[in-house]
Amino acid sequence: MPQEIIDFINSQSLSVLAVEMLDGSPHAATVHVAFHEFPPTFFFETYRPYRKCEALFGREKSRASLVIGFNEQDRKTLQIDGEVQLISTDDERLLYNKIYFGKFPGKKEKSSDPKFVFFSMTPTWWRYTDWQAPGGKKIISSEDK
Repeated sequence: MPQEIIDFINSQSLSVLAVEMLDGSPHAATVHVAFHEFPPTFFFETYRPYRKCEALFGREKSRASLVIGFNEQDRKTLQIDGEVQLISTDDERLLYNKIYFGKFPGKKEKSSDPKFVFFSMTPTWWRYTDWQAPGGKKIISSEDK
C-alpha cells in the first residue's frame, strides 16, 4: 500500500467490520482497528459472547469486509475485503500486543478477561478514495498496476 494510505489508516481508530457468519449472512459492527504494514494485517478485539465470534470460532478463516473512514469533513475512505482469523500463535500474539496495544494501551488491562478475543484480518483487495484530492476525486486500488 502507498504511504498515503498507511498514514490514513494510522490516523483512524474506528472502522466497520462485516464478517460472514456460518449461514452466509453478514454481521457488521463498529470496532477499533490497528494496522501492521508488513505483511498488511489489521488487528481487532472482541468478546466471546459477541456475534462475530460465531464465525471466528466456527471456521479457521472467514470472509470479511472492512471500511475505515466515514467522516464527512475528511471525505476519505478505505474499503477492504479479506479474511479474519483468530490470533493463534505466540508470534502472532506478540505482534498483536505490540501493534494493537501500542495504539490502544488502555485496552491492555481488560485483555486478561477470559472472554477477550484477539483476531486479525488479512486483506485480499482494497480501494482508497479521496474525494477532496487536489485535482479532484482520487482512487487508488490494489488492482492498479
